[in-house]
Amino acid sequence: MDAWDGEEAPARGIAGFWRRLGAFVIDVIVLGIVGMILGTLLFDTFARMGIYARLIGFAIALAYFGVLNSRIGSGQTLGKRWLGVRVVDAQGQLLSLPRALLRYTVLSIPFFANGLPVDSGMAMGSVLGYLLALIVFGGMFVTVYLYVFNRRTRQSLHDLAVGSYVERFDSAARPVPFPTMWRGHLAVAGLLAVAALGVPIAANHLAQTESFADLMPLYRTLSSQPHVMTAQVARGWASMNGRTTRSLQSSLQLDAPLIGDAAMARRIAQQMAEADSQIAQENAVVVRLVFGYDMGIASGWKAHVYSYKPEELR
Repeated sequence: MDAWDGEEAPARGIAGFWRRLGAFVIDVIVLGIVGMILGTLLFDTFARMGIYARLIGFAIALAYFGVLNSRIGSGQTLGKRWLGVRVVDAQGQLLSLPRALLRYTVLSIPFFANGLPVDSGMAMGSVLGYLLALIVFGGMFVTVYLYVFNRRTRQSLHDLAVGSYVERFDSAARPVPFPTMWRGHLAVAGLLAVAALGVPIAANHLAQTESFADLMPLYRTLSSQPHVMTAQVARGWASMNGRTTRSLQSSLQLDAPLIGDAAMARRIAQQMAEADSQIAQENAVVVRLVFGYDMGIASGWKAHVYSYKPEELR
């Protein structure tokens, strides 16, 4: 007589949304701790790498999810182990390492590729722009949609890519066939991917509006300055006691720890004032110098903000 006292053991079942989400959150926290430790020890190194520090974060996450979700880790990351779920294939077998690595790659590429250093003027409306939109926005839209609405199998894009399932782990459960996904989800996923192609179109239209087009030359000027890896330019305003204050703002990510360089900040501010055709309407020119890293799994930043009145920059 077995552990169920003659009763039939329960059939294995698909892990629910909240259990999967909880396991993923635990894993993100674990990776975040690892990333923060490395970032503390190698802050300057990662900061000088700029967006390419994400390659380090991707490699760490790929090793973690790939190895532990494969048969080497019994199909369980720490989060999955604590919440009693595991990754298997349609036959209930654990995944090979290459298959598990591919599974995580499909899941993570849209998120790690978001924010790649591509010149906005070149990317918008180009083949590269549409390809990035399909990968980043299409991948994110489809992944989230399937996670939430594919209730029958709970397979998301990365599961469908390798034929995997996440099941509630019970060694005594009866191995019964997994259910099949409603095919209508594939049609919706296709529509979401097509919708993602509209992002470059909208961005290109926005860039041609007067407010954005006026700032593009300044954006290119600041992006080409020494030690500047990425630049952001915007107009801001604040209202207090019925008085509105307008400002021309920039945020520059540097490849060296120069956030305390007041002379550099002033030079940048002067360039901004000279290039702005609407400087007479501004009450302040704000320069934010930033030095830090973003590994995807963790980030750390140091910043210093400088503010000048336009008349101080003449």
